Amino acid sequence: MADFNEEQLKRISFHLLTFQNPKARQHVLRHRVKISDFFRLQPRELELTGLFPDEVKAVRERNWVAAEKEAALLEKNRIAIIFSDDEDFPPGLSEIYDPPDLIYFIGDRTLLKKSKLAVVGSRRGSAYGQAALNRLLPDCCRAGLVIVSGMAFGIDSMAHRIALREEGGTIGINAGGLLHLNPPGNAALIQKIVERGGIISEFPLNVTPRPFLFPIRNRIISGISRAVLVVEAAMRSGSLITARLALEQNREVLAVPGNIDSSLSQGTNRLLQQGAKLAAGPADLLEEFGLEAPLHEREAASLSPKEREILDLCGDNEVKDIDFLVEQLGFSAAETISLLMGLVLKNLVAEEAGGYRRIVHG
Repeated sequence: MADFNEEQLKRISFHLLTFQNPKARQHVLRHRVKISDFFRLQPRELELTGLFPDEVKAVRERNWVAAEKEAALLEKNRIAIIFSDDEDFPPGLSEIYDPPDLIYFIGDRTLLKKSKLAVVGSRRGSAYGQAALNRLLPDCCRAGLVIVSGMAFGIDSMAHRIALREEGGTIGINAGGLLHLNPPGNAALIQKIVERGGIISEFPLNVTPRPFLFPIRNRIISGISRAVLVVEAAMRSGSLITARLALEQNREVLAVPGNIDSSLSQGTNRLLQQGAKLAAGPADLLEEFGLEAPLHEREAASLSPKEREILDLCGDNEVKDIDFLVEQLGFSAAETISLLMGLVLKNLVAEEAGGYRRIVHG
């Protein structure tokens, strides 16, 4: 069994018994009832906290030994619990409304204390959203920011993948217990996040993801981050809920502007109308952290003459198609594509809308 002392077991058990009843939990904490004393309260006293009869019965019958089964599962699955007074508890998370007393975590604990940028957006993220992330995030990763998101399809997945591609840190926030990583269809990506980043949940291990848990999860996404970037969001979306939570938590909200005819841009454009900061380049994001874009002289210095020719032809704001580049350069199509792939891997060129565009750093 994981090595917890009696006080920690009581805290885990209190969490297990009250996580579905935040009002009762807040009542107990607001009245400064010690968790160790909670399990000595009489049934009537427990009812006065706001617990429902079946919850009162569970407290009386299961007592704090309820945590022992959870501890055994933690050890079996190599999952950690990090308490709010632990050194590795994410800075800032204790400042939010109704902060968790503990979080479940699997992965690299060193990421928890680093500066974090949350990235949220539509599950139907488009090529424009991908292009925006390719423009914005690589320099943020290289500057040491940890990318936080919800592991969903679309923008979330794109953000995590860029962080992994750039060998940066990334943390996923799960909308259920860590024995039910969500969504199942993203299992391959989620496994990479576990291996090279980390995943957080505040829910007990066996809690399955359900719709009402997502807004609760979203407050953790914004809560552990210094700033939240919204990329492609419809008017009614979880991303806008996260943005609202971020504002309530005094976090900076940034948004990528979009096509006024696109439904996926209505939410982000509305955020900009309401005062969100425009995110047009990586410098806009890095400024929130007091950072500057990393220098790219090393990549530029290592370019071959042919790569330099291609880079010079690729515009910053205009996509050049392969036929144009082949005609201008006089190289074969196969050689041109090979050179372009090298520049893409060096994060100097991005593939967009059937062509290629030079990435502006800074």
